[in-house]
Amino acid sequence: MPHSTGALPQASTLWNRNFTLYWLASVQSVFGNSLSTVVTAVLVYGLTGKASSMGVTLALGMLPALLGPFAGVVVDKVPVRSLLIAGDLLRGVLVAALAFMATTGQAELWMLNVVVFMAGLVTAFTAPATQVLLPQLVSEEHLARANGLMTTGNQTAQLLGLFLGAGLVSAFGAGPSLWVDALTFFVMAGLLTLVRLPARVEVPAAESFWTALTAGFRVLREHPGFAMIPVLAFVINVAFAPVEMVLPKHLVTLGLGESLYGVALATVVAGMVAGGLGVTALGQRFKPKLALPLGLMATGAGLMAFGLVKLPAAFFAFAAVIGVGISLTNTSIAYLGQTLIPAEFRGRVFGLINATAQAGMPIALIALGPVADSWGSARLMLLAGLTVIVATAVWWWQDRSSLASDSLSIGSN
Repeated sequence: MPHSTGALPQASTLWNRNFTLYWLASVQSVFGNSLSTVVTAVLVYGLTGKASSMGVTLALGMLPALLGPFAGVVVDKVPVRSLLIAGDLLRGVLVAALAFMATTGQAELWMLNVVVFMAGLVTAFTAPATQVLLPQLVSEEHLARANGLMTTGNQTAQLLGLFLGAGLVSAFGAGPSLWVDALTFFVMAGLLTLVRLPARVEVPAAESFWTALTAGFRVLREHPGFAMIPVLAFVINVAFAPVEMVLPKHLVTLGLGESLYGVALATVVAGMVAGGLGVTALGQRFKPKLALPLGLMATGAGLMAFGLVKLPAAFFAFAAVIGVGISLTNTSIAYLGQTLIPAEFRGRVFGLINATAQAGMPIALIALGPVADSWGSARLMLLAGLTVIVATAVWWWQDRSSLASDSLSIGSN
């Protein structure tokens, strides 16, 4: 197959027209998504009053991610911009429908779950597409800084949305907040129509869907250190599965109340903003093969501390540590994939990573849902943190040499 970096030849500067438009589109859309995160939690809890119901809703939103490898094939074969525009328009319609139901008082749990599932199905295709898009907007010398700016902008927008979400829901209700989220999808679709992309890497016309799918696995195996990332992502996301589900309950045990759920999530996001700023400041000095295990270890240590600390101030401090760890982890994986994997295979590789990362979460949520109300939240968080640390140590021991070898080829693809 032909090989190309997929970078824009005219993108000699970081803040070129296309990257700027995409950055603005993404930031305002993430702001709307963060509003709907708070609204969804409020709606589910208001309809059922059970943490287990929240687990089912979260699981339904994650299940479509299992289609990631197949979605990645589609991403590598169709125009990325058209795919993203169609996805934004469809998600906007779905959220608008939910907003209408919430505004008119017709919302029921099954309706909410259907919308969450359908939105997750669309995201299964758009998630790998966004990872493919960034290297087409900036040159490789600016790629690390661009990833950092995307993290900083998106997480700042999410932070504002989480802080404002509770206030908007209290002041105006769930319906108007969801209308704002729907609008951001339509705005993003409009801005994406203004983004220009280079010609797609051509794929053989006779290539079958199955051949394209297996080719993605073959390319991934050529980089043994990076090839273990999907397995690591699977284990870590299984560990994370119960944390968000029991977080409101855990806040109650600390004497804070479930109303600070949004603030707790916002603190994690604030840490992610700090991590993104750090990557942006480092630029080409950013070392993903070092930042990846450090980020994972920080995340695991923070989760374990969640289960141990009793002081609210310490809880929020470790929430920020978790955010920094998540930011370093996600940025490292994105940067390694964007530089190690040939452009014509990136959709399939990122689709596989997204699928394996989410594969265990719905199962864990459904399995732990019935016991989440009876088990202590501290016990679950301790177990989650320990799982992350052990999985990271095992991966690092097995693949440190192969990943180091891979990192030498960054910039040659």
